[in-house]
Amino acid sequence: MKTLFTKKKLQLPEVLDQPAIPSNISSNAKWLAGEGAGSWFAFDIIDVDQITVSRFSPQGIFECRETFDFPSVFNLEKEFSVTYPSYCSVVTVVQDGVKITLNKI
Repeated sequence: MKTLFTKKKLQLPEVLDQPAIPSNISSNAKWLAGEGAGSWFAFDIIDVDQITVSRFSPQGIFECRETFDFPSVFNLEKEFSVTYPSYCSVVTVVQDGVKITLNKI
């Protein structure tokens, strides 16, 4: 059957590869890739139950910094990755196969 409309294949942007870490970001920052975008997340301990997380663009432009609960199950000394959802109000990490949500204070 002929129609006036043609189907177009939806093309999503490719996932952005991790760029070199900009010099203004802590060398222990974690990269979170996205479709056509990505962000660097830098973590700093304030005290035993609080942590700050700063988010930067791929080029190192500061985007936001917030204070989060620092759950005792999360250890910054061990390997972890940042996953979705992660933005200025919530950050999700995976450590030892466990998903941990950091909630903004």
